[in-house]
Amino acid sequence: MERSASGVVVTVTQTLRPLTTGPIWPLPDPAACGDPAALEVDPRVAGTLAALLPTRQGQSAISLVAEVVRFVSQRVVPDEHDSGPQDAVSVLTRRRGRCSGRANAAVGLLRTLGLPARVVHGVLLTDGGPQRHRWGEVWLGEAGWVPFDPGASVGVVSVRYLPLEGAETVVPSIRLESVNEEGFSSLPLRGGLRLLPTVGITLRCQTAPPQGERVLAVLTGPDGSRWARLGVGAVAFPDLIPGWYRLSWVLGGGESQTAVLRLGEVRDVQVALAGKGG
Repeated sequence: MERSASGVVVTVTQTLRPLTTGPIWPLPDPAACGDPAALEVDPRVAGTLAALLPTRQGQSAISLVAEVVRFVSQRVVPDEHDSGPQDAVSVLTRRRGRCSGRANAAVGLLRTLGLPARVVHGVLLTDGGPQRHRWGEVWLGEAGWVPFDPGASVGVVSVRYLPLEGAETVVPSIRLESVNEEGFSSLPLRGGLRLLPTVGITLRCQTAPPQGERVLAVLTGPDGSRWARLGVGAVAFPDLIPGWYRLSWVLGGGESQTAVLRLGEVRDVQVALAGKGG
C-alpha cells in the first residue's frame, strides 16, 4: 500500500498453488474451523437437501464443494435486480437471486453437509467499475478456508475480489488501475467454474551431458510468481498449476538461456537444459 495524490494505491497479489491437502467427506472435526456461526444449519435447507443433491460418503470434500457450487450455479439464475428474499431456501425455491442469494444458497447447502461455510462481503473490481459483491468460503481442515463463487470458481477467486466490510460506503472511491489475472484464467474450466487443482504439476529440469554441471534456474508463473532453484545436474519445481511459464537458467558460468513452457494435464514434466550452442 502506498499513498498517491488521489488517495491510497493498494496492490493485491496472489500465488496460486494446488490444494495439496484433500480431506475426505464427512470431515472428522468441523468445529475445529473456529467459527461457530459457520456451522449453523437452517433446518429448512436440511429438509430438502437429499432430493436436491445426492452425496456419497468417502468422496473428496473439495469435489463435493465443487458439486454444490456447480449445482447453485446451474439452478439459480443470477439477477442483481431480484427483489425477493435472498435466504438460501427462498433462492433455491425461486431459482433466482442476487450474488448474495447465490452465496447464501451455497453456504446453506454446505453447512447442511457438515462443511463449515460463511459468506464473504466485499468488492468485485470489474472493467465497468467496482461493485459490491458476495461470495463464500468453506473450511476444509488442513487446507483452511477455501473461497468459492457460484458461477465463477471453486478453490480460488480472482485478484479482482476484495474482502471488505462496509463496502457500500467506499465503492464509489475505488478505481481499478490495472489487473493481471493470467494465473486465474489459466486454471481448468469444469462445468463453467474455474477449479484450483488438488494435484500439482512437477517440472523437472535436467542438464544435458556432461552430467554434474551446476544449474541455476528461475521459473516465472502465469500469476507472476517467481521461484529460483540451484542444483547440480537437475532441479525441480513442484506443486505448479496449469498455464504458461517462463524458465530461465544458467549452466556453470555460462550465459543465461530462456524458454517459454505450457504446462497442462501432464503431472510430471521433464525438460533438458542446454548451454549456448547446446
